[in-house]
Amino acid sequence: MEIFLLIVILILAGYIAYLHTKLIKRDLQFESLLKKMVVSESPAKYDELRSEKILDEDVMKFMLEYEDRAKIYLHYTKFKSDAENILKEGFRFAESFYKTAFSVTSDRLDLLVKHNSKRYYGDYVIVICISDRIIKYYNDEIAKAGIKNCNYENILTERPPEKNDNADTVYVLPSKYIKGIINHRTGEIIKNPDFDPDYSSPWFEINIEKMKTINQ
Repeated sequence: MEIFLLIVILILAGYIAYLHTKLIKRDLQFESLLKKMVVSESPAKYDELRSEKILDEDVMKFMLEYEDRAKIYLHYTKFKSDAENILKEGFRFAESFYKTAFSVTSDRLDLLVKHNSKRYYGDYVIVICISDRIIKYYNDEIAKAGIKNCNYENILTERPPEKNDNADTVYVLPSKYIKGIINHRTGEIIKNPDFDPDYSSPWFEINIEKMKTINQ
């Protein structure tokens, strides 16, 4: 019995050492790719990017908490007052949700590349999180209704779409899908107490019926 336990302990110790080595190798590869990506532009930019908080453990944990069952998007904005207004009123977007919001995962390099291209739009990062269940349900409803050229984000609104000065159609994603705000320079996190990635509204069904009529 003692020999068996010793063998098990040795196997576990070996596995832990293997995982540790793998993590070190991954971090070294990450640093190498980061240098190649940034230093070519400016050596000072590498130090600046490394000092930011977007990859801090608590920030990543907050941002990606629901990654296993939801889609996560980020939007950058300059002023804290604008970020807080989005937290309260919802996220406004013209025509396409993806003009100013982009998806993220736990792929640290992919996140950093995207962050590097967007961080000058502002210090405040809006974290948007919509459950896979909600996305699948409304995508299926759109397909069943035979609606063409419509993304699920255009259905998830409780306000009638409006036209802006450029004649673009403006939608408002409910604030329930806003998980919170991150200051990518300081690491400050502001949570939305009303956040609900599974939020569904009777208005969404009404929007489908309206779109169905338009498409007929």
